[in-house]
Amino acid sequence: MSTVSSSGSSAAPVQDLCDLDARALLSGYAAKRFSPVDVTKAVLTRAHAMQDTLNPFVHIDDDDALASAQMSERAWSAGLPTRPLEGVPVSIKDTALVKGWIPGRGSRLSIGQPPAAEDCPSARRIRASGAVIFACTTTCEGGWKAVTDSPLTGVTRNPHNPHVTPGGSSGGAGAAIASGCGPLALGSDGGGSIRVPASFSGVFGMKATFGRVPQWPMGVHYSDFSHYGPLTRSVADAALMLSVLEGYDPRDPYSFAPAESGAFLAGPLPLAGLRIGVTEDFGFLPVDPEIRDAFRRAVAIATQAGADIRAAPVFEDWRPTYRTLWRSRGWQALKNLPPEQAAQVDPEFWQEATKGRLLSADEVADAHLRRIGYRQQAGQMFENFDIVLSPSVSILPFEAGKTVPDSSWPDWLEWGGFAFLNNLTGQPAASLPIGFSSTGLPIGMQIGGRSQDDVTVLRICETLQGLITEGAYAPSRIAAKLAATKPN
Repeated sequence: MSTVSSSGSSAAPVQDLCDLDARALLSGYAAKRFSPVDVTKAVLTRAHAMQDTLNPFVHIDDDDALASAQMSERAWSAGLPTRPLEGVPVSIKDTALVKGWIPGRGSRLSIGQPPAAEDCPSARRIRASGAVIFACTTTCEGGWKAVTDSPLTGVTRNPHNPHVTPGGSSGGAGAAIASGCGPLALGSDGGGSIRVPASFSGVFGMKATFGRVPQWPMGVHYSDFSHYGPLTRSVADAALMLSVLEGYDPRDPYSFAPAESGAFLAGPLPLAGLRIGVTEDFGFLPVDPEIRDAFRRAVAIATQAGADIRAAPVFEDWRPTYRTLWRSRGWQALKNLPPEQAAQVDPEFWQEATKGRLLSADEVADAHLRRIGYRQQAGQMFENFDIVLSPSVSILPFEAGKTVPDSSWPDWLEWGGFAFLNNLTGQPAASLPIGFSSTGLPIGMQIGGRSQDDVTVLRICETLQGLITEGAYAPSRIAAKLAATKPN
């Protein structure tokens, strides 16, 4: 077992450092058991080792990461005031602007473009928190689908089985977290793009209430569907990261003031007496039998913990509404490209988005009105429930490089449908690992909450994570297995 010892601190196994979550790293720094430089070197080593097999990164910024880690190390060593994420490695999805990095967005259109001149609000807050920004994670082009492959960066793969997809569009982030390439990753979610890779990769992911985490710039395609948020291995880490990310920014007119100080760090909430709505399919969504079984086991655990379990109401199928709005916005995003640039776009993305030009004004207006109806229905639902549980995704991870498992699925919007309600309504929702399939593929459960009550969602997720142990694993074991099976 290799070790790192860069700064006079006690040597610590690389595998152990890469397995630790952000809270454990901060505790270790304070106790001087290891340093930010030790951890950053371990994470960079792991990231480079995983890149050839999984392709989770657009680029890995070794030099700047180590320089940042050295600054944090000096603060911890000298007993100076430290910031909330001082010395913790964080990766950032290639849909967010990071100063000095070329904003690729998985698109060949980015080739030859200049680096970003400034950080987006999330990157700025992560940097200001003392975190070590070490890598940019892969996405599909413009985050258009719920798997991760692009003409620019190729196919990203699942650490639990590299033959299958880690989901998307924050698939690089999910693969990185699952394989121990840092404890924290920033993702974005316009239609399950945090929750799908969280489920497929066996990690925790959450999109907070729309406006909780400010966004800038905001693209036309996902606009008010989209949320930035964390992918992590522990719910407590996600709460810590959201406490850094949240709050008003003048560049985002939808953003709002932060929660009460310390609210995100309140810890687990006992389930006894909580009103928990449960649905396996919302009345219309298909569900793989193994996912259904794992979901039922998780609900049984919540019941044993004293939760007041009730059936959630049936909804009409919201996928046609989402599809109409998605296609109309996709066409708006691409319609002004000159022919030579249009030819560079992912052909699948172009094919789906150009269907938006065939939509009538009435069809789009009707979809907007139905969306208002879903917001009202969801608001009424949460008069009776504290949270609502459902599967995160309809199906298990499938072959990497494909957008649908087979021809029985017309598009990814069919199998990703569990996620869309909370993008249409803007309510908070998370995906929590609850177990594995018979072939060892992760399964996630979606936890949805009432608007602006992100704290309750997190606190209940933290409780459930402590009770449901079937989804637990050590990233070092995943990395070792991948290294052992990698072709020479």
